[in-house]
Amino acid sequence: MDNLSLVELKQHAKKLRIKQYYIMKRAQLIELLTLAELPQSFKVEKMTIHQLRAEAKKKNIKGIWGLKREQLVDILFPKNVDKAAPDQDEQDQGKTQEHHDPDNHNPENVGVEDM
Repeated sequence: MDNLSLVELKQHAKKLRIKQYYIMKRAQLIELLTLAELPQSFKVEKMTIHQLRAEAKKKNIKGIWGLKREQLVDILFPKNVDKAAPDQDEQDQGKTQEHHDPDNHNPENVGVEDM
């Protein structure tokens, strides 16, 4: 793969139906094309609604006919989302509405000089 031009790499990626291959850099394309198997996300993004329904049927999932494609993808291939601790900025947002009496502040503590 290293000896192929960018155009040839993009043509190969197009044949494999790799999503957004046309905006990838040469190194990214080489990395993807040298994998033994494409990551699941690349496969799922290219699946049609009919293919997704067939996959759901194989897994004996009921009540799929009224679902939209995105809903079906979420059911078939749930993302592993960890319940991470809130970001420090999110924790501090609760303090934004606190008002302090500016007359009681010491200007030396906040870095402001009296003029």
